[in-house]
Amino acid sequence: MGAPLSKVPQRFTSVDKCIDTLLQKVGKKIVLGLPLGLGKANHFVNALYARAATDPSISLTIFTALTLERPRGSSDIMRRFVQPLLDRLYSHYQDLGYVQARSKGQLPKNIEVIEFFMEPGALLGNRYAQQHYISANYTQVPADLLRGGVNVIAQMVSPSPEGGKYSLSCNPDLTLPLLKMAEERKEPPLLLLGEVNPQLPYMVGSSELAEAEFDFLLEGEAFDTPLFAAPAMPVSFTEYAIAFHVASLIADGGTLQVGIGALGDAVCHALRLRQTENALYTRLLESLSGVRLAAYRENLPLQKVPFQQGLYGASEMVPHGFLHLRRAGILIREVFGDRALQELLDSDAITHTVNEETLLALKKCGRIHCPLTPEDTKFLQRFGIVDESYSWRGHKLLTPDGEEEECDLHSEHGRRRLIGGCLNQKLKGGIWLHGGFYLGPEVMYRELRDLAPAERAGIDMTSIEFTNDLHDQLALKQAQRKHARFVNSAMMVTLGGAVVSDGLVDNQVVSGVGGQYNFVAQAFALSGARSIIALPSTRVRDGTCESNIVWEYPHTTIPRHLRDIVVTEYGAVDLRGKTDRDVMVSMLSICDAQFQAVLLEQAKHAGKIEKDFNIPAEFNQNTPEHIAETFSDEKSLAMLPYYPLGTDFTDDEGLLAVALQQLRAADRSWWRMLVAVIKGRKVWRDKSDKLTYLQRCLERMGCDHPATYEHRLEAYMIAAALYQYIDPRRPLSWE
Repeated sequence: MGAPLSKVPQRFTSVDKCIDTLLQKVGKKIVLGLPLGLGKANHFVNALYARAATDPSISLTIFTALTLERPRGSSDIMRRFVQPLLDRLYSHYQDLGYVQARSKGQLPKNIEVIEFFMEPGALLGNRYAQQHYISANYTQVPADLLRGGVNVIAQMVSPSPEGGKYSLSCNPDLTLPLLKMAEERKEPPLLLLGEVNPQLPYMVGSSELAEAEFDFLLEGEAFDTPLFAAPAMPVSFTEYAIAFHVASLIADGGTLQVGIGALGDAVCHALRLRQTENALYTRLLESLSGVRLAAYRENLPLQKVPFQQGLYGASEMVPHGFLHLRRAGILIREVFGDRALQELLDSDAITHTVNEETLLALKKCGRIHCPLTPEDTKFLQRFGIVDESYSWRGHKLLTPDGEEEECDLHSEHGRRRLIGGCLNQKLKGGIWLHGGFYLGPEVMYRELRDLAPAERAGIDMTSIEFTNDLHDQLALKQAQRKHARFVNSAMMVTLGGAVVSDGLVDNQVVSGVGGQYNFVAQAFALSGARSIIALPSTRVRDGTCESNIVWEYPHTTIPRHLRDIVVTEYGAVDLRGKTDRDVMVSMLSICDAQFQAVLLEQAKHAGKIEKDFNIPAEFNQNTPEHIAETFSDEKSLAMLPYYPLGTDFTDDEGLLAVALQQLRAADRSWWRMLVAVIKGRKVWRDKSDKLTYLQRCLERMGCDHPATYEHRLEAYMIAAALYQYIDPRRPLSWE
């Protein structure tokens, strides 16, 4: 940024001494900004929280998002599942001190915690969290923090192996724009604290800061701790069906944004199947799409062929699946930080290999001059087009031997002398992934740490204003983000195309707006770009199936005038530029069959669809049974594992996670519970070889020899769920 070169950060191995110094410098009113997700400086935050909790004279306000918590079981069954995970995956993770107090409504009066994005569903019913939520687009948050008086940023950082620099790594997203805005504001000062953790992958590029940018650095063994792991969740057939439809919308040579979670994993795997198992991918896609293609996605041709140009990732959230797409030869399209160079590459006027045509094309389009200027030379050397050993002086180049040589672009000799050792080398500075933050399983962090330097250089973790917004460097982003597809999930979509993603009917916040609106806005601002909203057509709550396509809802995240592409397991529909009537018929085509009639009647009653319209016969195939049948053959089952990107779970835990997920949603009526218990008892007592996985899972849950009546009933329920929901023909993971 713009820190003075003479500035030296204060270094501490003791958190308490660091806090003493901070209070002397800032005073007792601290407004603390923490990154969302992984990058929080937990040790510092907890010590500061403890200090403020015992000293009422300290006023502490914490602005943050996505507070990560070690999993806790909400029932005895879930606690049995979770406890070994805590011992294995989270034994060194330090929960944030305010979490427990907030959950109990016992935060001290001098401490306030405000979040703009919550762990999905985790804080429903929490009065304090619901009252202290800020609804904001991701790109608005830095300005909101400054308005809130933020005076300290505390973040986990990674040390450079060479020394002298630190990487914001997983969370430059908000810190970079905050530092920039604070520098422009001048007063009051914004202090930056780095909690140094060598286990955090060192990411190069925009996320690197010189040590002089920091005011405080916490270093030592106490901060060298494992990162928070977010294990992959099992992928259902519903999510796979959605993923195939999404994958059919991704154009070769395009740009991809996708989020975290099982649906994101499924989308990445479907794209991988398109590349590596194309015959299977095509067959399943055509079976899922059926005969409705022409009428409801006429401007959305099925993308079936493998990738040749590949994709470029421009995503606020960097999911684990992007590393898999890279290894599969899909995430390989590189972009460059110069509009003219990017446009020449996209038009095939030049290639990624440096030669004389590179210089001539840049001269022809007016990007460089003849003779070269100092700015031209700097630009050309930045991208590896002119030999770095040459330096510019008075329209001439100074050779490594100290001799001046006039190098005219018009002569072959001059061009070759300029290019020098760069001839036939690959252009430098190519980026295949711009990201704002990352979060995932432990294996993802290990893969990032182990990246070869050349691979690492192709990832630029950067500010949220770059990934989520177009206002700054608009022309460059227009050149880079060709055929952009912004894939985001939702909870519900109205029949008229409005999207509900963050809250419930009573204004309880489930998660937050995050960057969803930002990406929808980009889709309408970029030529050839599309917003894809993906969701299951139904949900099961307390055993009751409900439609996620609804007639109306009290509030929306994305208004219906920004409706674009909506995808469920039953298809993809193009809503952009359509009349309300056509939008509603299109939405009916991807609605579960059991809810179509009611929704149609509501549309007719409102005068939005003509009275004589009847549900087309092909809509009757919109059933879970049809999806299951599509995926029922051995080849499909073998290629659609429960955890396509792998998992931190053991094999038995992976199967249990599938069964328990279904068990939580099951109908809890007494008679269904009785049926499950009777069936489970029979399964539990079956010791045959074909159920060996079931016996192992019961042992993992401590249910092989239940000691009490209640424990025995739990064992029967788990046995029934394992038997009913686990398909032994499906592999656990792809790799």
